[in-house]
Amino acid sequence: MNRRDELRRNGAVAALSLLGAFVLWLIFHSVYEDLSVSERAVGYVDPTTQSGIYFGYFAMLAGVVALAAIGLWAAVKCVLLLARRS
Repeated sequence: MNRRDELRRNGAVAALSLLGAFVLWLIFHSVYEDLSVSERAVGYVDPTTQSGIYFGYFAMLAGVVALAAIGLWAAVKCVLLLARRS
């Protein structure tokens, strides 16, 4: 694989991963806001629902962190390829 193809591949991975992390964060924030409003309106949440909410928060945050890490690593590889090119 030549450098140009590697640069394109890493650029695409970086762009898609970072975009995915951003979209997932927006979804997470929207769900968090909706659940917070519901909890304040009702005054409580039963333990089973609360544990499901916590698991969902963990899964979404883990997904955001994983996608962001993949995107940042691909972006760093792009920068290193560009620096090596010149």
